[in-house]
Amino acid sequence: VAHSTLTDRAKGRHISLKEASKKKQILAPEAEKALLDWAVQSGETGLPYSKLSLRSHASALRGSIVGKRFHEKFEARHPILKKAKGSKLDPKRAKHFNKAVVDDFFDKWEELNTTHSGIPPEHIWNMDEKGIQMGGGRKGNGRKFYFSREQAECFRISSDNLELVTVLECVSAAGESTRPSFVLKEGILPDLRDLDHELIYRTESGWTDNHHAAEWIEEVFLP
Repeated sequence: VAHSTLTDRAKGRHISLKEASKKKQILAPEAEKALLDWAVQSGETGLPYSKLSLRSHASALRGSIVGKRFHEKFEARHPILKKAKGSKLDPKRAKHFNKAVVDDFFDKWEELNTTHSGIPPEHIWNMDEKGIQMGGGRKGNGRKFYFSREQAECFRISSDNLELVTVLECVSAAGESTRPSFVLKEGILPDLRDLDHELIYRTESGWTDNHHAAEWIEEVFLP
């Protein structure tokens, strides 16, 4: 190591490699942080950035077009970002999939649990529904989007006009489960001879609705 380098470091004139690289960045530090915050928030709300949209926003902040490899250097500077395809999330469902709604649910759950001095595991149930596109649906194009590494579930708001079948399942914290049920779109009924007909529901869209949800509770869950 050169003597001048050691002397400069001792006198505080030598800056770290990270600080030196900031001077080479095409975005000001404030703009860089704003872009990172936007990318993280967009991923959390189901509208993640692709590499093209990231470069587009960076260009808007800079006032001129950034290079084609800007996204690669941006990723390297911010390891909190990860790239993933993202599971598709219907726009109608996305309205109820946000931090405020989720926090409110867990606040109410904690209050309910405290009020009843702890709810037994066998009385705690999780009901979920999974939509399946007939024939497997359209294959994705392999594009990936930016999400925070702290984000466990990566969703991307997307709407496909393909016929759906909804599968209903329900499992308790004690490990018990109900029989799976199916919601089919109205129309020609497929061969269901191997299934109990009371577990089959028909709706106009193939999704559940309030009426069929009430039927499911009475006919499947409560018994």
